[in-house]
Amino acid sequence: MIKRILIAFIIVFIFFLFIQQKEPWTSVFRVTEQPDILMKGNQGMTLTVNLSFGREDVDEWITKLEKPYPLLFLDADWIERSPLIVKKIKDKKIPVGLLGKESKFYEKSPELIADEIKLFQTAFGVAPLWYRTQDHTFPESLKKQVWDSQMNMVSASVIWKTGVAPSIQKGDIVSVALHQETRVVLKELKDFQKAHPFVSIEETLFGYTTQTKTSP
Repeated sequence: MIKRILIAFIIVFIFFLFIQQKEPWTSVFRVTEQPDILMKGNQGMTLTVNLSFGREDVDEWITKLEKPYPLLFLDADWIERSPLIVKKIKDKKIPVGLLGKESKFYEKSPELIADEIKLFQTAFGVAPLWYRTQDHTFPESLKKQVWDSQMNMVSASVIWKTGVAPSIQKGDIVSVALHQETRVVLKELKDFQKAHPFVSIEETLFGYTTQTKTSP
C-alpha cells in the first residue's frame, strides 16, 4: 500500500514538473532580494527607451522594429493617448516597463504610482515588471512602493538624452529619451540599434534569456 502511494506521488510530481516546463511565461519575478536599483549587468548590452511623447514617428518606428527588441519604458499618460500603438506593441510582443514621472512628483503625491500601475495593467493585462522614473532617481518612499508592487527598479549606466550617440561597453544598460522636450532623433536611434548587438535585459543581467512574460 505504501509502495503504491509512493509511486502515485512520484507520478503526480513528474506530471506537475512537466506542466511547469510547458508553461511558456512566468508572470512576475524579482531580480533582487531587496529594493536595489539595477544599473549595469555583466553580459551583453541592453537598449531601453523611455517613451512619453510621439505618435506618427513612433508608430513608424514600432512598425519597422525588428528583434532583438529594446525594452520600452512607457509613460502612463502616453499609453492612454496611444491605444493603437500600444496594440501594435502587444501584437509584436515587445518587452515593456512602466515609465514614471520625475521623482519629485511621488514625494508630493504618493498615490500617483498606484494610478500609473492600474493604467498600465488595464492596457497590457498584466502588472509591469520593470519600473523607472524619468530622472532615474528613486526616493526611499518610492523604492518601498515599487518593491511592494513587485516591480524591479531600473536605471542605466549610459543615459542618452540628445545629441551624438554615446560609446557603450559590455554590461551597459542604455537609456534613450523620447520625450517632448528631450528627445533623441529616431534616425540616429535606428543607426545606433544597427551598430550594436543588443540583447534582452535578462541576458545582460543574468547571462541567459529567461522565459519572463514581457507583454500579453
